Amino acid sequence: MHRVLITGGDGQLATTIMSLVSNTKSHFTPLSHQKADICDSEAMERILLEHGIDTIVNCAAYTRVEDAESNVEDAMRINRDGVATLADLCTKHNIRLIHLSTDYVFGAEMERTSPYTEEDVPQPINIYGRSKAEGEREALRAPRAIVLRVSWLYSPYGNNFCLKIRQLGATRNELSVVNDQWGTPTSALGLARLIIEIIDSGLGERMEGIYNYSDGGACTWYDFACEIIRLDGSQCTIRGCTSQEYPTRAARPRYSVLDKGRITEVMGREPIAWQTMLGECMEIIGKNDEA
Repeated sequence: MHRVLITGGDGQLATTIMSLVSNTKSHFTPLSHQKADICDSEAMERILLEHGIDTIVNCAAYTRVEDAESNVEDAMRINRDGVATLADLCTKHNIRLIHLSTDYVFGAEMERTSPYTEEDVPQPINIYGRSKAEGEREALRAPRAIVLRVSWLYSPYGNNFCLKIRQLGATRNELSVVNDQWGTPTSALGLARLIIEIIDSGLGERMEGIYNYSDGGACTWYDFACEIIRLDGSQCTIRGCTSQEYPTRAARPRYSVLDKGRITEVMGREPIAWQTMLGECMEIIGKNDEA
């Protein structure tokens, strides 16, 4: 039985993983940043040894893309330095590191129209993306480390685009959403199942390095929002707008679709369409509302 520590234990991915572990072969322990700072090597080492951890799933991250532009030190501390601390400890104690990264490590190729592969060199266009790109490099210093590079993550929990659009759709008659940024939504439910499978089934023994992961297909944020509103049964109208009409402090990739050929080959199956995965998530959100 594997003993797994999930950092970022109160975030949406960790919460989703913990909602699915009741019938797994491994023992999962979530660790919130309130309990331990991943940059604190002594505290982290004490926890790893106390729980006999053999696998770390690093979900801890500074994810506030806009705020990162003015909080560079905080973003780098968590997304780069914290990962370096974990990589050092994993190396020292022969622990497997599974680290979560992002499609936002790309974006500089403004005319890009083909999915990014694991071989493409990261070229981030904002501080968040740069901090995550540097975090990837730190993670890969650990022996047999796995980096899962994920796009547009959402879940029934926490703060994310899906829940925000659903909430706004219930209180407004019209919303404007950018229609010129392309990517792929990724349900934390599917990602959590993949992570559990990697650990439980021994799939991870055949994996090392970077793997792109998302649900199937591609869309704009406008398309994503329209499907959320449709599934929710809201009467809110979604209006498409350009990035110029919706300026942000942090530049966003115009195209960040990920090629998933490498993870598909390992898993032996194609990713499920993003619309299908969104439907599953919305059903759970509805049940949570009724509870």
